[in-house]
Amino acid sequence: MRGIFVLVVVFASSIVAQAQDSPAPQLGDHIFVPVTSLAEPFITTHVQTTISVGKTINATIPVYDIENDEAVRSAKADLFVAGIGFRFQHAAKEWLAVRLGLGTFGRLGTDTSSLLADGVTGSLGYDLGWQVRLYRAEKFILSGSMALGNQSATFINLLDWAEGLISGEGVPLVRSRNSLRGSGELHAGWGISRRFGLLGTFGMIYGESFDGKGQNDWKKDARLAVSYDLVHDIKIPLGLALTGGHYESDTAGGARQGVWFWSARLAAQGRKDFSIGLDLSTSYFESPRHGSKLQVSQISIDMRYYY
Repeated sequence: MRGIFVLVVVFASSIVAQAQDSPAPQLGDHIFVPVTSLAEPFITTHVQTTISVGKTINATIPVYDIENDEAVRSAKADLFVAGIGFRFQHAAKEWLAVRLGLGTFGRLGTDTSSLLADGVTGSLGYDLGWQVRLYRAEKFILSGSMALGNQSATFINLLDWAEGLISGEGVPLVRSRNSLRGSGELHAGWGISRRFGLLGTFGMIYGESFDGKGQNDWKKDARLAVSYDLVHDIKIPLGLALTGGHYESDTAGGARQGVWFWSARLAAQGRKDFSIGLDLSTSYFESPRHGSKLQVSQISIDMRYYY
């Protein structure tokens, strides 16, 4: 991790002389740090690639005495997660942008207990969306967006398969499922000063259950980010973004869960048309299968080019 941090700093320092005017996100005098965990309100043309890996922290799962049907102890059951995402947004008009996103992620247990309890999950998804600028002032912007997306997932779960054999339900060991979802969101940005900016989103998502165990329903998503342009204080073209929020999801296993998260991003800002950054994030949610609250920590590298 220290090596990646050094690379980001060196890269930022090496391209100071290449800074140029471009359609990078800016309100007033503040140049915003691109944020990966929040949909931005800006109507820009850019391409973005994100690579992330992570795992749960000290996750456990109860071990039951089948005869007495009671938990007798806990076993370590950590999960490993990884994903790759690509996004393209095109500003068709100064007030309208079209975007396409593609992404894949995988989740599997890192030991016997977690492999039995959670199995292996692989997913490939895409979404197509439109974003419209609703209001723009020198230091403030408000936009709205709509999107439609689909996820194709494959599940391998030994525990569900074994339980199906015992109950006679005939649950397959390997199963696949497509889930379709639509969303609507509001996005806002405020350039407070040269150093600081504020971003916020609120959205509603309706669609099918990710793994088929839950019901079709509405889910809420709210996020807030602070952007800090460090160049004005340390004279090195770096930016810092801190993001926090809460959203509802069923991708961790059946029932809808509330997920709290925070993330921190350090990004090279030497070129206004290009940004590369390191993201650290942590999420917290209740897991019915694990019988406890899970903490998932991830590290990501994100690159974005504006043109």
